[in-house]
Amino acid sequence: MIKDVMVRLDGTAADNLRLAAAKSIADTFDGQVIGLFLNPLPLPVAADIDGAGAIEAAELFRLAKEVGDRIEAELRARLAELINPVELRRFDVLPGEMVDVATREARSADAFVALRPNGALEDPDRFVEGVLFGSGRHLLLVPDMQRGEPSFDHVLVAWNGSRESARALAEAMPYLHRARAVTVVVVDEIPPVEEQALLGSDAVSHLKHHDIDASLHHVKSRDEGTGATLIAEAERQKANLVVMGGYGHSRLREWLLGGVTYELLHKAPVQLLVAN
Repeated sequence: MIKDVMVRLDGTAADNLRLAAAKSIADTFDGQVIGLFLNPLPLPVAADIDGAGAIEAAELFRLAKEVGDRIEAELRARLAELINPVELRRFDVLPGEMVDVATREARSADAFVALRPNGALEDPDRFVEGVLFGSGRHLLLVPDMQRGEPSFDHVLVAWNGSRESARALAEAMPYLHRARAVTVVVVDEIPPVEEQALLGSDAVSHLKHHDIDASLHHVKSRDEGTGATLIAEAERQKANLVVMGGYGHSRLREWLLGGVTYELLHKAPVQLLVAN
């Protein structure tokens, strides 16, 4: 069950998407929303002889905290509009501390909501990497082009039999129980031999033991690769949540250099539940 939904908030327009997703999860599971506001502080400057640098640094810190106070007040007002129980946690941190603080705080939540990494409205990939590998919780990543109310009615589970996909499936169980349709998708990159042809049937059987009526669908890999195939399949089936683990590598930083995970994290038009 999901009761604590943590969402990163920063006072920008991206909060609309992140908060809508967090509220949808909290509404679905009768949980609370925990806003995480990481207020960035300026990096310390080297001391100079006349102390002018120290004075300038102190002024920059003061201004950063004033900006943080304003954003915090706006976020509290925004959260107060929600029907759900809410909490706001603020931390004044140096840029290099953001990932560590977010990772630590995410451990006390059931889910962590952030924007899909795209280099524009969200921090670089390192933020997603840090929280995913360090928190032990799943991430719910929202696409920046999402329109309408977030939904978990049709869930597509990307399955390849790996440990990572098994972890993602386990983390997704609360969502799968509430979904109207669940499809386990296996991408066949080569003409399937017997073992490949049977891949996915074990996941479907496992879900049935949990009273989840899932269907199994094998799809031939496109020339563009497995990631593009899964994206096309999610669009074809009109899924609104894709559940995925890590494919083929042991570290996200390697995945982000290319391959399935990079494709989905940066291009999927639907919400992603990612676990490791």
